[in-house]
Amino acid sequence: MDMGAPGVAAGAPKRRRAPCRPGFVKRPADRHALVARPRVCYPVGMPAPTSPAPFHCRNCGHPRADRFCARCGQDSRDHSRELGELFRDFAEHVLAFDLKSIRTLGTLLTKPGQLTLDWAQGRRMTWVSPLRLYLGASFLFYVALWASGLALLQISATPMTDAEIQAAGIKPHDDGTPIYFFSPEMFVKPVPQVTVPPQTSERLRVLADSTGIPKLAPLAEAVLANPARLNEAADVWLPRILFALVPLAAALFALFRGHKPLLYMDHLAFALHLQSFIFLLAIAMMPLWARYDTMTVSVGPGLVILAYGALAHRRTYGNALWLSAIKVLIVLSIYLTTLLFGLIAVAGYELWRTLG
Repeated sequence: MDMGAPGVAAGAPKRRRAPCRPGFVKRPADRHALVARPRVCYPVGMPAPTSPAPFHCRNCGHPRADRFCARCGQDSRDHSRELGELFRDFAEHVLAFDLKSIRTLGTLLTKPGQLTLDWAQGRRMTWVSPLRLYLGASFLFYVALWASGLALLQISATPMTDAEIQAAGIKPHDDGTPIYFFSPEMFVKPVPQVTVPPQTSERLRVLADSTGIPKLAPLAEAVLANPARLNEAADVWLPRILFALVPLAAALFALFRGHKPLLYMDHLAFALHLQSFIFLLAIAMMPLWARYDTMTVSVGPGLVILAYGALAHRRTYGNALWLSAIKVLIVLSIYLTTLLFGLIAVAGYELWRTLG
């Protein structure tokens, strides 16, 4: 039994389309068109208007009506022919530099903690993701550090004066050789090479033999003679150490969480946003670090980071400002101490290996 077309009673006559008027003829619909067109009557002898040539995705062959394929998402731009597209893609995808990133940077600098708060509350498409923001800011930081010529890590060996030796209660050497005071410094001008006195070298060898570490003497001599050698290893390991410390900072912020119930990924977003701000602040301070060596230039950025972190923590976690400042101070102290000792450890290890 023929049930007919759906929605049509059985046995009902099929509906036919009205024929064209005399002098007109129907043209078949273009089956390649992106939008289906009905059969239309045109005057006899007059060609029907042709539809635009179909566009197909080069990846999957699906008809494409926009820049991106609706099936696989491939971009229709031909990167093999336009060099400018490569630079635009690099700026958008690697540096995250587009209109969204400009808006994100403005909010990061002027509204501490707002990006993390929006991320935790699900408003994410308006801003650049925390990881992309971190990668873009870190890339700009390393480029600026290379261009500034500053030493990332420097072990300064400063000869102590007689007054400093007496104040420290150290017995001066009988032969008059200097006693050095070692101090690690970051983001300073490279220290020039010095000549190690023979008496100092002999005293270092005696110290190495007494401790049972033969490599200690050549290691100390290498640092004394050329403190910049530590900077080479520090430059290589800094990106890895900083990236590894972000989860640690997130765990510490989760430990000192406030009243708002946040997930670990929200704490991680807060740590990434704070680290991105530190990168941008360091970029702005590099011209001053390269020109001046004063207490204000050295301590000022730390106070700015503490104030920014306290404001961001208060907005994100809902604590009082003084309590947020204490929590951020504790986390930053642990963070910077781990960073400094980690850099010294890996730089010393790399130098230890090169000495054989």
